[in-house]
Amino acid sequence: MLDYLEYLNVPTKVTLAMVVVFFCVQLIGGFLDMKGKVVPEYLNLKAYFVRKKKEHEVLHQMPAALENVKQTLDNFNQHYSSDNISRRDKWIENVNKCLENNDKCIKELSQKLDKNNEDTLTLLIESKRSTIISFASKVIDRNSQVTKEQFNRIFRLYKEYEDIISENNLTNGEVDIAYRIITESYEEHMRDHTFVEDVLGYNA
Repeated sequence: MLDYLEYLNVPTKVTLAMVVVFFCVQLIGGFLDMKGKVVPEYLNLKAYFVRKKKEHEVLHQMPAALENVKQTLDNFNQHYSSDNISRRDKWIENVNKCLENNDKCIKELSQKLDKNNEDTLTLLIESKRSTIISFASKVIDRNSQVTKEQFNRIFRLYKEYEDIISENNLTNGEVDIAYRIITESYEEHMRDHTFVEDVLGYNA
């Protein structure tokens, strides 16, 4: 700057005054910039040169950044090439087929389990029903020897039978007469004290 002023044959005092004014202006501009104030760049040449330096650094880094972008795009294009997309679609198709087969197997297994549960329930009901009817056929004979414990067991069995019928919304009616025969026989044995334990004197 001084050389430029000397070249223009500016007097020395004027030159010094201009230099002093210049530095004062820069000090004021720097101070305002530190306070967060927006000032023209000619009032703060330091900030101007800092900005230019950063711009130069950014421009210097630009080729590398562009190369990275180019490599990323190449990788993207390679990943989504026709061959890769075809292989991906085929893989997805195979996965979907496997899932469909699994769903089919699970459905079939569930149906078999339901059928097994239904068959098991039917066998359980028939077993209890047969036991109740068989006991009724026995106690209808007044001379049949039975214990009070046998009656109690049948009463518990009948309650379990009724609970199963109710819980599964089924219809009873097949052991009503048999249960009536059993209850009447029980009352008769209670009245006459003719249980086996009574006859043998176990309750004495």
